[in-house]
Amino acid sequence: METAIMIDGAFIRKKFRSAEKRAITASDIQKIVQNALSLVNLPDHNYRAYFYDCKPCSEKTSLPISHTAYNFETSPQYRTGLKLIKDIKLLPFFAVREGVLSFNGWTLKPSCYGKNPLNDSCFSPNLKQKGVDIKIGLDVGWVSFNHIARNIVLVTGDSDFVPIIKTARRNGVFVHLFILKHNVKKELLENVDVINALPVSSLLSGVTP
Repeated sequence: METAIMIDGAFIRKKFRSAEKRAITASDIQKIVQNALSLVNLPDHNYRAYFYDCKPCSEKTSLPISHTAYNFETSPQYRTGLKLIKDIKLLPFFAVREGVLSFNGWTLKPSCYGKNPLNDSCFSPNLKQKGVDIKIGLDVGWVSFNHIARNIVLVTGDSDFVPIIKTARRNGVFVHLFILKHNVKKELLENVDVINALPVSSLLSGVTP
């Protein structure tokens, strides 16, 4: 395999929604991958893309003020998130690596600081991903130690991956980093081979600014 593309799902979903004002789809992901390969002059017929994310939270709880029963599975976000995971699994040359999304109570929105009285809409769920970053790190190590691919294209803004990126480069793998105009730590930029800072909208359209 020429290239392994590793996509931090939560990162790209957040950057996409901020830029495009809508939820990302599997078709969007596929276009972004194809255009990213073209930008770094890598063949688009000899790759596998790995998408790292969690299925939406399916827990049952109660709302923070009214204490009305609440089921995350009834929310539009749940259906949209579940569809994204299912659709990506059906894309050619794609694999999905899943972590777990857990509910850790309710968080008061900054816009409601000082508001009195509070209501349910003043709170958002505190959702935490578990197991996603470790899967990315393990796969970078697996690819580099076993010489699975000559190139890794990493789509993330997380500097926690610096140690495993260094390992991949020591093992002879070329690491291409796409940060989607995100403000990342200097250490991350210093330890990859190629840095691409194009915004997600440019990668989606294939047109460079």
